[in-house]
Formats: sequence, structure tokens, C-alpha cells
Amino acid sequence: MSEMRSGFGCESCGSPAVRLPAALTDEAMIQCDRCGCTLMAWGAFKRRVEAQEAADLRGPAERRAGGAQPDARSA
Repeated sequence: MSEMRSGFGCESCGSPAVRLPAALTDEAMIQCDRCGCTLMAWGAFKRRVEAQEAADLRGPAERRAGGAQPDARSA
């Protein structure tokens, strides 16, 4: 698998593109748009994207520190 910068990519072919089901229920399965491999349920994919967006909003130093905020008294 080729490593995707965003952390998303089909485990079979590395493509970041997904094919969405006609009915977007949390249980509906999404597929890789390139090779057709079943990836995961729509609900799980949404949670993964939301978690990635939250991580992207934090700075690299904050991610390394586990999200801890500096103590104002030590400043």
C-alpha cells in the first residue's frame, strides 16, 4: 500500500478516492473508487474523517504532547 499523507488510502491499491453508497446510512459500506475493494461502513468512515480533521487542527507540538495545554502558571 502506498502511504497517503492524509492517512487515508485503500489498503489494496492506495487510492484515497471512495465510492459512496446510494443510501448514506451509518451501516452502508463504502468502496474504493479505483479497485472496488470494500473499505468500511459509512458511519465508521465519517468518524475517521472527523478524528483526522480534529488532529489536523491541532499543531504538531500539541499532537506530540498528547493534546495537553501548557500550564499558565509556568509561563
